[in-house]
This record gives sequence, structure tokens and C-alpha cells, in this order.
Amino acid sequence: MEHTIDKKKEKTSIWVHLFFIIFAFLCIVPFLIIISASLSGETDLAINGFSVLPRNIDFTAYAYLFKNPEIIINSYAVTILITVIGTFLAVMFMSMAAYCLSRTNFRFKGILTFFIFFPTLFSGGLVPSYIINTQYLHLTDRLAALVLPSLINVFHIIMLRTFFKQLPEALFEAAKIDGASEYHIFFKLVLPLSKPVIATVAFLSALAKWNEWYNAMLYIRDDRLVPLQYLLQRMMMNLRALLDAMQNAPAMVNIQDLPGENLRMAMLVVAIGPMLLIFPLFQKYFVRGMTVGAVKG
Repeated sequence: MEHTIDKKKEKTSIWVHLFFIIFAFLCIVPFLIIISASLSGETDLAINGFSVLPRNIDFTAYAYLFKNPEIIINSYAVTILITVIGTFLAVMFMSMAAYCLSRTNFRFKGILTFFIFFPTLFSGGLVPSYIINTQYLHLTDRLAALVLPSLINVFHIIMLRTFFKQLPEALFEAAKIDGASEYHIFFKLVLPLSKPVIATVAFLSALAKWNEWYNAMLYIRDDRLVPLQYLLQRMMMNLRALLDAMQNAPAMVNIQDLPGENLRMAMLVVAIGPMLLIFPLFQKYFVRGMTVGAVKG
């Protein structure tokens, strides 16, 4: 009887593993198609369509993208800088706010909770925020414009607060008895015990900073401070304007030879490549941080 049950479990396990192998392959295929399209010519894509492997390798899209490599490198440097600084500041400020909200003996807990969560019911509007950031905070053409306006995320504060509330109260009482201050408890006790949710919030914040383009469009005029995503968007808009101009006037260059879809795919590869390399570092904390920090509480 036990032997029959073991055989049934083994067969079930094989089918489960087969299902997830197929599912993982289906998740990888879109990335392979993007890479293949970025290495294909525009004419080849127009005739044969997209495929997992490129029929004829063509680096036209990457040649156009890296025509001026110093511009791409500078945008990469700006993006990396705002991602590192913005992620660090975001995690520190949001974790501190969440720690205050998680403490039952915090005197101004209700006021701070109202101050943080009430603005999520409606938006103050683009014009007031633009006036504050430009006329009062003077963030125009400054890297702070790419960091400060999107520094706090209320959903992340909820995740952190919920995780902090699950820590045993006895730990805080024992630390208080030993004479530890709130800062010592937070940095030496709470943060080391909250690695899953901290890593999750850090990854989500880093992803948001890496994809920053909207604030750059509003506040950045200096080309030296343009982040990667906004630079790629501008390059794509310039290419579209060039194609429209060539369609309406005689041209010396064949339009089909210019990059189009393959350039979009090359931009995707350049934009998402670093984050795909960083994600495995957070993967072991990501699922636990999302579930424990967001479901309960």
C-alpha cells in the first residue's frame, strides 16, 4: 500500500516539475525574442517577423544606439547614482516612519498615520507639485529632482510597518531594560531582523529609480543630468520625427534601412539588463517580504 502511494506521489511530482519547467521556459521566451529582435535588421523583421533566434545577425540598432557612447555612459552613471542614493534614502526614511507607526507607545502615532495615509485618497495635482519643486525647492536641473519627489511610497510603509509589528514585543522590552535607545533598537535590532522586507522594499525602490523618466522630463534641462530611460525615450522620439520627415520629403536614405522595431528592442535590452542581473541577489528575500509584509496586519 505504501509502495503504491509512493509511486503516485512520484508521478505527481514529475508532472508538477514538468509543468513548472514549461512555465519557466514560456517566461524566458519573451526575453529571447527581445534579444533576437534587437540583433535583427529592420527589413528582416518586416518580412519574417519575430523569432526566438535571429536569422541574420545585424547590429544596426546597437550601432545607432551607441553612436555617441559617452552620452549613454553618462546617462548610465546618472541612473546608477540616483538609484543608489534614492534607494538608500527611501529605505531609511520609510523604515523609520514605519517603525514609529508600529510602536504602540508612540504618542503621535494617530497624527502621523493620518498625515501619511490621507494624501493617498487624492492627488494634489501636477501644477502645485511643479510649482513647489521649481519655485520653492529650486530642484530644476538638479539630481535631487530625480530623487526627492518620489522618495516615499505609502504601500512600502505599510509593508514595513506590518512586518515590524510582528516582531516580539519582548525584544523591545529587553532592549529598554538594558538601556538601549530607540535609535539603537532600530538600527541594531529591528533592521537586522527585517532583512526580507527591507530587501523587498529596496528592490522595488531601486526598480522605480532605475525606470525614472517622468521627473526628468519635468525638471531636467541639462543633458548631463538626463537619466537612461529619458534619454532612450528622446532618442526614439527623434527617430520617429526623422522617419516622418523622410516620408514627406525626398530622401537619400532608404527608410527600411533605418532602425525601428529592432531599435526599440535594443533599448529594452540596454534598459532592463542591469536589473535582471540584480534581481537574483534579492530573490531569496523577495517572496517572503511581499507575503509576510503585505498580507497580515
